[in-house]
Amino acid sequence: MGLLITAMMLAGAAQPFTAPERLAAARAAGFKVSGSRIVNECDVTAEQINFEREDLNGDGAPEIIVSDGGACYGNGGSMFVVLTRNRQGALAPVLSAQGMAVVRPTKHLGWKDIEIGGPGMGRMPVARWNGSKYVY
Repeated sequence: MGLLITAMMLAGAAQPFTAPERLAAARAAGFKVSGSRIVNECDVTAEQINFEREDLNGDGAPEIIVSDGGACYGNGGSMFVVLTRNRQGALAPVLSAQGMAVVRPTKHLGWKDIEIGGPGMGRMPVARWNGSKYVY
């Protein structure tokens, strides 16, 4: 994730999220929200949750990558969800995976590819845009 954060900062995309933005993104990514508490799928507080902005399609409106880590996510220890705005302006998931999001410079249909990183030395899957969502 460090490379993603560094690349975003260099691109000027790393602006802080407000509390309401964090809660809305967490909800859209499938987390439970109770007050200001964000709860993961194991029904525990998502203490390692992270929110990043990345303009994946070059339209100037960055998508949001929500990631979380911990024992809840098995051997890989992490998961992420990519959110974009739908036609109604609401945040909607276009990719959800176990592992770490690594945004690649290659593109399909105008959207950057996303490598799904994780433990091990094997070849990692790459999610590509199909016109409405990422598939791998």
